[in-house]
Amino acid sequence: MEDAIPAPSRGELIEITIEKVIFGGNGLARTPHGFVVFVPFTAEGEQVRVRITERKAHHARAEIVEIVQPGLSREIPPCPYYARCGGCQYQHLAYAEECHLKENQVREAFIRVGKIAEPPILPIIASPSPYGYRNRITVHAESGRIGFRGVNGRDLIDIRECLLARPDVNAQLGRLRNEKSQSADRPSAEGHYSLRDSTVPPSGFFQANHDLGETLRGLIAAALPARGGTLLEGYCGGGFFTEIVAGRFERVVAVDNDPRTLRDAHRLPLTNVEWREADVAYVLPEELRALTEATGKETSVLLDPPREGLPVRLTEALCFDPVAHLAYVSCDPATLARDARMLSKSYRLVSVQPIDLFPRTAQIECVSVWERK
Repeated sequence: MEDAIPAPSRGELIEITIEKVIFGGNGLARTPHGFVVFVPFTAEGEQVRVRITERKAHHARAEIVEIVQPGLSREIPPCPYYARCGGCQYQHLAYAEECHLKENQVREAFIRVGKIAEPPILPIIASPSPYGYRNRITVHAESGRIGFRGVNGRDLIDIRECLLARPDVNAQLGRLRNEKSQSADRPSAEGHYSLRDSTVPPSGFFQANHDLGETLRGLIAAALPARGGTLLEGYCGGGFFTEIVAGRFERVVAVDNDPRTLRDAHRLPLTNVEWREADVAYVLPEELRALTEATGKETSVLLDPPREGLPVRLTEALCFDPVAHLAYVSCDPATLARDARMLSKSYRLVSVQPIDLFPRTAQIECVSVWERK
């Protein structure tokens, strides 16, 4: 039996070199004995002195005490709250380096998790600006503070301005701060507040990047056929994608379990769309089975699930009744790659297009395109 790798102790100071930055934003390093240590706010290749903050069986977490040799891509973060507020992970890096890291993280996920040896990853689409792009934010108010959760997930960091938000959103934040400062002694002043600019519907989910929204919709338009029989859309939200592709199909079944977003969807003038408030994991498999048995027409599927990815029930149904065209939008490369491993049994992966909808944060959006084998 091999000897266990000696692990550093909590509170211990060590000097390490960052090998790479993994999905989520942490730098991965190893002690001289080979024990894995994760360190946030680091850059590839830089040498840092760190303090161990948490130790588990196979890895430890640490915080920077001193940057001994900075990485070539390191920059001074422009935000005064950075490294305290938990909203951003990459402000200390040049934006080109952030995009490079994210593209590699998507590729690694498909290789390591998806077991696809040579995934067709396209060059990442960068945001026109890494700041001032968010058309909506959610802030929390408690104990006289208004802002975002800190890096520990518990503390509330008081925020006067978010550099990621558009000017109108920051103006709303300023007005909210003024209102709450006058009512701080009332319990009703505390809670969560969604601040949105005029382009965002008031009720449900909407894509947050003002500058890349149309680019993302263009990718979906290119991924689906010019004309088709039926489109099954899971997690349709307020019809962000439905609006631009519905006219290509004879029939569209758009499903979401959030009544708030469907209120937005019903406002769209789309006569061939059946909006359904239901569980996607059950409705789409039933529709797939009915279409396969009854019509035999070409069917397309468009999916934009939450971070958790696809339910196993739906993935299995897609493999059992494979469709002609499948477009799968994801905000988490790991769950996308997990689902890709199963989908690869019945589909050929045509392309994966990373798009940086959330600059300065660890999130990565991907549009994957599949064809029936």
